[in-house]
Amino acid sequence: MTLEPLLQRIKRLVRKPSVVPIVFFLALVFRFFALFYSGQLHTSEYWEYGQIAQNLMDGNGYSFPFIDKELHFTSQNYPSALMPPGYVFFLYPFFWIESSVLRNLLLFSIQIGISLLAIRLFYLRIKEHSGYNIAFLALVLLAILPDLVYAPVTVGPTVWFHFLIGTFLWLYLRKSDWKNSIFQGVTAGILVLMRSESLLFFAFLVLISFKNGHWKWAISLVFWIGIILSPWLIRNYQVFGAPVLSANVGVNLFRGNNPTEIGHWPPVWDETYQRLRQNPQTFEKEYDARASSLAKKYIENQPVEWICQWPIKMYRFWVIDWPDERTHHPAFWLTWFICLVAGLFGFLRPEARKFWMELLILLTYTMVILVFFPQLRYQTMVKVCFIPFCAIGMAWFIGLFRKNRSATE
Repeated sequence: MTLEPLLQRIKRLVRKPSVVPIVFFLALVFRFFALFYSGQLHTSEYWEYGQIAQNLMDGNGYSFPFIDKELHFTSQNYPSALMPPGYVFFLYPFFWIESSVLRNLLLFSIQIGISLLAIRLFYLRIKEHSGYNIAFLALVLLAILPDLVYAPVTVGPTVWFHFLIGTFLWLYLRKSDWKNSIFQGVTAGILVLMRSESLLFFAFLVLISFKNGHWKWAISLVFWIGIILSPWLIRNYQVFGAPVLSANVGVNLFRGNNPTEIGHWPPVWDETYQRLRQNPQTFEKEYDARASSLAKKYIENQPVEWICQWPIKMYRFWVIDWPDERTHHPAFWLTWFICLVAGLFGFLRPEARKFWMELLILLTYTMVILVFFPQLRYQTMVKVCFIPFCAIGMAWFIGLFRKNRSATE
């Protein structure tokens, strides 16, 4: 009894022109199933993005209503830079739709479409770099991994990150001319307005480009990112006196570096907090600065304890974020462990060198969670950049298995 005929049959099957469209169709079906199964069709929770979008609808400007002691949103609106405006502006038009079911159906359907476009971009990029076999394995993973299936039916910029980073990487493969450079810069700028920490990746990329002599491209990237960000930065300078990308850096720094536990929020409802709340115009800025000061004080006073948290953060980011109950389901952790093992072997293969930009993104976000704190959605965001290495590792395992089978028969 030999498995070789079966393997050959599978190989011929996946080579058929109809197979790739079938996988895309299954990805579409899985995502719509997740939409109806999850109950998100009836959600009214749009987190901070929704609160800011609703205030825009109500004529209160880009502001956020913080909660009271009973955890209810107050009627007092605070000028806000809590969230960068990219996803808020995307969400805003949907608030014109009064029916929550119709609103959510349209919102999540569009996000599912964006998710499929992102899959297509990564599939094409991997195919150009590593050929059809590895690209097909990556396509299957992108289509079926549970957190990637659920990402487009949740509120947040995750699928926009996938699409925009996929667009940027795909454009990087194209002929380098002035039009392509503009598209890349604009794409990068929009991505930063969706996820402000992505600016760090582009900063590293600019430094690498300067080192390699690609200074014209680097200057173009910086210029167009600056053009896209400038209205937001100017607005924040006028409102807060500083051109900040977001007013939650200090809060996130505290959540990752404090004497209680990773993810714990800065103190609220003490005398200092209530004093800061009395001035809505400066509250976000002052509260964020206070959280940053408390985090830095903890790091200075407890350097050993702070460093000892790094392995925990790495484990929660790269292996499993066990405090998050969503990671407890076998469908999540079993598929991820398989991908993680395959990806670690994939890093060692010579084909992996072609995906150095994906590796740079992974390293950037690893640095981000070490400085701040890990969350499941951060792993879900960058997982699309880990998939090429998973596919390379799986292709190597399959080839090794076939070679061993042939040697023993």
